[in-house]
Amino acid sequence: MQKKSWSLALLRIVLVGAVCSAVLFGVRAQEHGALWPAWENKDIASLSDDNSGATFALSTEVLSPAGSATLQVTPGGAADETKLAFPVSGAALQEWAAYEQLQLEVYLPESNTLNANRFFLGMAQVTDGWAWVDGVFGQAQGEDGWIQVLYTPSAAMRSADPDGDYVLYFAFFNENAQGKSPLTEAFYLGSIALLTPIVADTSAADSRYQAEVDTLLAMDDAALIEAVARATFDYFWYEANPENGLVKDRSTAASPASIAAVGFGLSALTIAADRGWISADLAYERALVTLQTFASGFAAGENGFFYHFIDMQSGERMWASELSSIDTALLIAGALSAGQYFAGTEVAQLAQQLYENVDWQWMTRGRDHVAMGWTPEGGFLGASWDHFDESLLLYVLAIGSPTYPLAADIWASWRRPVNVRGEYIYLPGEPLFVYQYPLAWLDLRSREDAYANYFNNTTRACQRNRQVSAASADTVATYQYGVWGISASDGPNGYRAYGASDANHDGTIAPYAATACLPFTPAAALESMRALLTHYGAQVWREYGFVSAINAQVNWFSDEHIGIDQGDILLMIANYQDGFMWELMAQNTYIQNALTAMGFVESRGDYAVTPAYLAQVQGR
Repeated sequence: MQKKSWSLALLRIVLVGAVCSAVLFGVRAQEHGALWPAWENKDIASLSDDNSGATFALSTEVLSPAGSATLQVTPGGAADETKLAFPVSGAALQEWAAYEQLQLEVYLPESNTLNANRFFLGMAQVTDGWAWVDGVFGQAQGEDGWIQVLYTPSAAMRSADPDGDYVLYFAFFNENAQGKSPLTEAFYLGSIALLTPIVADTSAADSRYQAEVDTLLAMDDAALIEAVARATFDYFWYEANPENGLVKDRSTAASPASIAAVGFGLSALTIAADRGWISADLAYERALVTLQTFASGFAAGENGFFYHFIDMQSGERMWASELSSIDTALLIAGALSAGQYFAGTEVAQLAQQLYENVDWQWMTRGRDHVAMGWTPEGGFLGASWDHFDESLLLYVLAIGSPTYPLAADIWASWRRPVNVRGEYIYLPGEPLFVYQYPLAWLDLRSREDAYANYFNNTTRACQRNRQVSAASADTVATYQYGVWGISASDGPNGYRAYGASDANHDGTIAPYAATACLPFTPAAALESMRALLTHYGAQVWREYGFVSAINAQVNWFSDEHIGIDQGDILLMIANYQDGFMWELMAQNTYIQNALTAMGFVESRGDYAVTPAYLAQVQGR
């Protein structure tokens, strides 16, 4: 990524002051660190297949890129996953603490009928019995031949007891929309190395972020919110590829791009230009490059839809992901916002072109609702967008399409369950983001259809989310001090669609979830923001603002940022401040025509569920 310009770094310099110099001198240049000897020096007999049926042998026929012998892995042919397990001492793992990533070289023969496309690294402690430590998925760079798989070990994996004994597990498998398929043909492993040294003086890094937190807490509410927005925007500027505009799914070094993050990023550019964080010329240039990437076919897609995850450099499909209908909708919403902001330009033309290219009718499969996705291996996914959730935005775009519109009556067939108290239409799992995403772009403050005022509906969901947290504050540490925000996020055991239903939360909250409720429950959102900063400081505030999630109950704090979370924060803050994104998108004729066709009219009350629909649901 490019270096930050002086102007864009100014806010952080003001916040950090003299602490910055200490951090800069504490960073080591990138280098490689050996994890263990070459395969020819390792006792192959110590390796285990972890009951997967795999066998292992030293190979001099296939040599590593460095010219050394490789480990031939021959799958058993029956297990869904081919596994390699081997013992390693805690002392040997001490080096992990100084590095962010582990790189594994893998040779996948092009002649193989089926190769691995998913790679997992796990760790267990076996000092006294067997205890799972943690595991992470790797990100592959390449599809066949010699590829590199990058793993980012978690904090738990980088904190091995030097006197302990451990087992590392590598799992290799092929997975598509239908599930996992057993591997049957041999592949080869080359060197294993540690990459990307982390900040050597972590106390200096923590001091830097704590200094920012202290400055933030001294601000009044308006200044605090503006500073959060400004730090959040930097994600979309620095975690993007300036050559093609693709935005990382998350802030890890080897993350692929997420097309949804790109959509949020396009809208972020308009906010940044409006606020003066970057010049309009810079915003325009980045938006243009981004839209050209998709309009030219550089980004992989079909029928106007694009793959959920794509390579940051090549634009190729990643992780056997699907052509995603909802993520394409988020991309198109961002594109249209950029087109509206830069009206009458090539950006506007390309945004319109991308919108017109989306064949919503194809994605319905000739049925009543839009499919969630499609893959070349398995065709359309079985699930459809047939009930209340974030697909509200998708249907507005699909019904308003100038080229492949869906009939407006499809909107009436959407299932809309109402909670037991009749307060609002809800998704049973209650992840907060499903209420927020559509309203990040759509201004529904004074409008209702036959079923709901969706602005009030989101307000009720925010209130409910906070109530659930507050009700457990006596027993769950995370929910104390007014902290809340239960939604899909990272967690102690990986990513999960957390929500404010009884069995769907474990003390994990996502700072984005409460922050993005600013337009709906401003006092409660601000209370949570300040409480997070006050009680957790640098544990919740890093390079691009709030981290993705925390769970104080188990003393777990993410140190990552996720693109769609950052976008939710940024757009909702802009709407809270002055309705910026709402007003921008309200100028789009196709969206307004769609809302009219869907039956949206001026709201008649402060309810969430319309009286007529509530009576229908309750059988009155």
